[in-house]
Amino acid sequence: MQQREKLYEQFLENPRFVQWAIGQAPEDDSYWESLVKNYPIDQEVLEQARLTILAIQGRPETSSKQDIKDRVQQVLNKAKHQEALTRPKIIQVHYPVFYRWVAAASIVLLLGLCWFTYTQYTKQYSTYLVGKTNPQSDLSVQSDQLISIANTDRPAMHVLLPDGSSVVLRKNSRVRYARVFVGVKREVYMSGEAFFEVTKEPRKPFFVYANGLVTKVLGTSFTVKAHQKAEQVIVTVRTGKVAVFAQADPKANVLQNNLDLTGMVLMPNQQATYERTDARLTRTAVRTPNVHPSFDFKATPIATVFSSLEKAYGVSIDFDREVMANCSLSATLGDEPLQKKLLWICTILEATYQVNGQQITINGKPCQ
Repeated sequence: MQQREKLYEQFLENPRFVQWAIGQAPEDDSYWESLVKNYPIDQEVLEQARLTILAIQGRPETSSKQDIKDRVQQVLNKAKHQEALTRPKIIQVHYPVFYRWVAAASIVLLLGLCWFTYTQYTKQYSTYLVGKTNPQSDLSVQSDQLISIANTDRPAMHVLLPDGSSVVLRKNSRVRYARVFVGVKREVYMSGEAFFEVTKEPRKPFFVYANGLVTKVLGTSFTVKAHQKAEQVIVTVRTGKVAVFAQADPKANVLQNNLDLTGMVLMPNQQATYERTDARLTRTAVRTPNVHPSFDFKATPIATVFSSLEKAYGVSIDFDREVMANCSLSATLGDEPLQKKLLWICTILEATYQVNGQQITINGKPCQ
């Protein structure tokens, strides 16, 4: 039951799910249907989360975060107490009390919990994986709406963006972005080297601005190298399609404001090089692009899987090696962000995960 409650909470805290639930992302229909069909995700939990969000859609809650949490806990406690009072002494069928808890909790949620969760998610999680006390990260708020993160001395640092996209910052690199992606664009400014895994939102293009070059995507994975003193900016595509163009291009505004990928379009295993001195842009093929490791697992021990994620994203994953010694994974993980990879893996293994800065803790059980 705890697993179902955790999944329910994850749905409510997922900006992409919220957008889909309120009908603003119909292009995600197939994604959520596929998730339920191909993985052991409880469809009733997903549907309950969707209906809860629909019930609350409307006005933002003015109560504080602590007020809301207290009210939710009060209702949950009352629901549990009522369940205890009405439970027969002899139980032959263990009917899950999850639904009764959800129904009770929805009374509070109707006052605005999901709206609050959704609006606060982007504010909190934009810095969630970086950690304010991490001496190896440089986090500073430029204004009420802009965040700047720098990786000064780590080989890699994972950053979670407000839309759920992932950025892996290499050493001596920086990224800046809004606390919340409002309007019709998702915009990021960077210098150094970074690998992006962009959440797919075809109606809201994702832009990376780096030393005079603009990279525009709808949802894909790619690397940008744009060191401050370098004469070139290099974009290498791993999956999907990417459009690049110079900020100084007379047609830059047109290229930015449409929903199509126009300009110089790059396909997988292609690379664009932008010469800063003369604003020249060229495209070349890359036989073996070294942009990010692949995650193709076939009966792979879970320790090896987690080790691969640690190296790729610059995080530390803690789990009970003895308990999960017999666990393995057979799956191909694509260009989805790290959080989504973790959700899929933990769903398959019936495990849960927690994130604290660059530290990820997996709570799993033995595998047969």
